[in-house]
Amino acid sequence: MSPSVYRRERGWRLRWTLLVQGDLLAACLAYLLAFLLRAAVPFPLTRGYLPALRFAEVHHHWIAMLGAQAGVLYFLGLYEPRALSNARAQAGPIAAAAGLQALVLIAVYFFAQDLVFPRSIFVVFAGLNAALLFLWRLGSRSLMGAYPRRRVLVVGTNAAAAEVIDTIRVQHWLAMDIVGAVSADGAASPAPRGVPVLGAREELPALCARHDVDEVIIASEHSWQDRLLDSLSRLEGPRARVCVVPSPYEILIGRPEHLRLHDIPLIEVIREPAAGGASAAKRLFDVVLALVLLVPALPPMLLVALGIRLTSGGPVLYTQTRVGKDGRPFTMVKFRTMHAAAERVTGAVLAAENDPRVTWLGRYLRALRLDELPQLWNVLVGDMSFVGPRPERPEFVGRYQREIQGYAERLKVRPGLTGYAQVNGEYHTSAPTKLKYDLAYIYNRSLWLDLKILSETVKVMLTRRGI
Repeated sequence: MSPSVYRRERGWRLRWTLLVQGDLLAACLAYLLAFLLRAAVPFPLTRGYLPALRFAEVHHHWIAMLGAQAGVLYFLGLYEPRALSNARAQAGPIAAAAGLQALVLIAVYFFAQDLVFPRSIFVVFAGLNAALLFLWRLGSRSLMGAYPRRRVLVVGTNAAAAEVIDTIRVQHWLAMDIVGAVSADGAASPAPRGVPVLGAREELPALCARHDVDEVIIASEHSWQDRLLDSLSRLEGPRARVCVVPSPYEILIGRPEHLRLHDIPLIEVIREPAAGGASAAKRLFDVVLALVLLVPALPPMLLVALGIRLTSGGPVLYTQTRVGKDGRPFTMVKFRTMHAAAERVTGAVLAAENDPRVTWLGRYLRALRLDELPQLWNVLVGDMSFVGPRPERPEFVGRYQREIQGYAERLKVRPGLTGYAQVNGEYHTSAPTKLKYDLAYIYNRSLWLDLKILSETVKVMLTRRGI
């Protein structure tokens, strides 16, 4: 990263800190103004003015309020560069954040049992908080400025390089400018997506200096190691552990497992996914969480079932064969979100963004992930886990195993209700890219990572983003 970009990013982080402080100040002002207005302005459906002295008599939960303000804005994605790049588009999420913030405060005061003022305070607070947040975000747009742009050089002219280039071009909020591409094999290569090929990889240091490059993205070609992973993934039963004597570069990107051959360091790259005690702990976590969620999930499940019955003909539940651990098929249960005869003519088709087969109610159910509530049963019986690779249909698994090297490796663990690919990807994310996320999860999974992915899933649900 060049010194100028580093300074711009450091300055942007300082402005981001100021933005957070302004958000917290907005919550405090909204709270104080809510009491002031309630004491001075008559409101409909209320019994009169709130005595001004009541404010001094109340035990105020300032820390809970400020923590909830920052937490709700974070979970709704309002601190991400994508959101900060468009202040006017924040109006809807800000209104939702203010309402959710008010609900959190109601819960805090209810459990603390010291609610000694009218509940209308929270309604006024939510409205004022939303207005102040929006005005602050709109006014601070010039203060924040644009996220510092970075000059990017892509190494590779393959399909992976083309995907990187397409993503940078479409996602403008990434603030990246593509300088050019570099041929990975040194031979004359066609320009990927019209990006000029500036030279060979041997020239990379000189090209970085010449074009003032801030970031290099290497789009790796398939290697014999990928073919080895694919072959080993297809084996049934115990398999050989594969280790490498790492180069300095591999030491930087690898995950050392404290292995060595006498005095030679080794990195274990292909092994059996976590088993034994770790697997038993994960299974216990799944069962306990499923039982805890099942009771509060029953009322919304009944409402969803009633809504499906009233709005579209056909069954409420939708069952489908999916491929689980070790390639074993199982029956996955969901609420039906598509028309009853959606695949009668087309056969098995991958879901897509704005899928015409989805009912109007089904779009909301999918956005809020309510269609997947019946899968708590799949978790209880052991077909699925809360976190893991999403299960695919047999038709697609067979195709992906033929086309994508290493795809069979994701079948070594139970599939999940949510996963690493689901919280990081989009509807249009390619299957090979999703596989990379799945493998990253499988070989780094832990209870802490599961909790982090579940937390990110809640964020995805609230922002209606992801896959």
